[in-house]
Amino acid sequence: MFTLKNVIQSAFRLANYSPISKNVVSVKAKILLPSTSRFFSGSSESTFRCVQYPSMNATPSILSSISPLLQNLSLTTPSLQQTRSVTKWSLKKGKRKTVKAVVSRFYRLGWGAWIRPMVGHSKRHWSKTAKRKIRGEKHVFCNATQSTLLDKMVTKYWRKRRFYVDDMYESYHQREEYPSSAVKPH
Repeated sequence: MFTLKNVIQSAFRLANYSPISKNVVSVKAKILLPSTSRFFSGSSESTFRCVQYPSMNATPSILSSISPLLQNLSLTTPSLQQTRSVTKWSLKKGKRKTVKAVVSRFYRLGWGAWIRPMVGHSKRHWSKTAKRKIRGEKHVFCNATQSTLLDKMVTKYWRKRRFYVDDMYESYHQREEYPSSAVKPH
């Protein structure tokens, strides 16, 4: 991934490239970007080396053309931090809230396991064989750690068994190994 320093250096090189002149000029550029100052190894003043045009001084035009771009970059830097945290207390009633992504991506069976579709089942269909597409339509179990985490991310309403008309998962809701879902007495 390119850092902002690499992008700026590339811009200086491209803007000042001239096959006629081989004069190399050291340009001191003072860049004050609060959100991206970590890319500049602790200092906001960096030295860039660039090739100068033979007839004109390149330093003012470079800084004046790149400074608006740098301001736009610093203002529109998106946050890359992903959050899927649980709201511990809602503002209205003070109760926990369900993480909606869990309900939309996973399904809880009657005996407590969570299932999900295979990863990437709907991506790059043009490059998959028919056999691989069929295999991708199947669902897989989440492990015990993931199931415990998903149980914590939803409220009691979603942990209870849901009864639907013509449920295609009906045969998977019971398991004899678990006392809570066993039909035969142990």
